[in-house]
Amino acid sequence: MENFMNKLAEKISAQDIIRANSQAEAAEAQRIKQEAEHYRQQLEEIKQASVEYKAILEEMRNDSDDYKNQLKEMQEDYKAYKQKLEESDTKIHDVGVQVYRNVQAVIEKSQDKSKEDIKDLQNRLETLQVSVETKNSALLPLTIITMVLVIADLVFNILRFLGII
Repeated sequence: MENFMNKLAEKISAQDIIRANSQAEAAEAQRIKQEAEHYRQQLEEIKQASVEYKAILEEMRNDSDDYKNQLKEMQEDYKAYKQKLEESDTKIHDVGVQVYRNVQAVIEKSQDKSKEDIKDLQNRLETLQVSVETKNSALLPLTIITMVLVIADLVFNILRFLGII
């Protein structure tokens, strides 16, 4: 076995081992450099992405501030409209009450006037009835006499037509 080791040691010299070791180290260094370069590139991409995300985040913050301001304005407008609506409701109620009272007063006045007109008409009707009754009492005998004369004339004409007279 010693012979085998010696032969092997003779074949592989220290120089070869150093050379193989340095080649392995160079290959490992090259691999580490490539890996480090790859990591640097990824780091750069992450930095660029973070800058873009920061810009987007800033834009979103600005938009949210704008939305907050708009919301505050809308709330203030809502409060103002609500207050105006309450004021207009109060005014409408007041005007409605005034109109109701005015209509009520007009109706009362027209009722009073209508009552006076009705009394006046009743007085005129009573006067007319009295005058008609008094005139009819004078006409009744005259009407009876006229009817008697018409009947007598009719009888006389019938008798004459029949040849009796």
